[in-house]
Amino acid sequence: MKYLLDSNIYMDCYDRYYLHEYFPTFWQQFTPLLNKFAVAADVMLDEHQHDEWFIEWFRKNYHGSILNHVEYVEGWSEVLEHVRTCGKYKPDALAGDKGWAHERIADPWLIAIAKHDGYTLVTSEQRDVNMHIKGHVAKAAKIPDVADALGVQVIDRNRFFGIVKLSV
Repeated sequence: MKYLLDSNIYMDCYDRYYLHEYFPTFWQQFTPLLNKFAVAADVMLDEHQHDEWFIEWFRKNYHGSILNHVEYVEGWSEVLEHVRTCGKYKPDALAGDKGWAHERIADPWLIAIAKHDGYTLVTSEQRDVNMHIKGHVAKAAKIPDVADALGVQVIDRNRFFGIVKLSV
């Protein structure tokens, strides 16, 4: 089983919970697990360009191939079409400043890649608890909700760490 990690998983690690200067053991143990269990997409890396430490660490330590997101444009279109037509999202979910129709937004690409290649998507995003309420229309799309609707398996960071047996 391979896992595709959302940008927020890496951001949470290097910017919030496991800062490299205080948790070097985390990064030492994370590296082989990342190479064994994860795949990466270029669009995810683009979201980290502001953090030079992470980009340098990733390029030095990740030895797998980096998927070219544009090769998944058909799946991306399917994700966007779902958001547009399912009746659960406001137009801003696609067209707003952080709307998924913007090519630079990784979320719909990650869902498309995971669906096409059978990966499990790992994200710290939470499902919209109101999604099941009739008439509820969300302003923004969330990876877990859209992935669920499209048959893509989604887990959170701690479940991923448990599966790959990361312990520091």
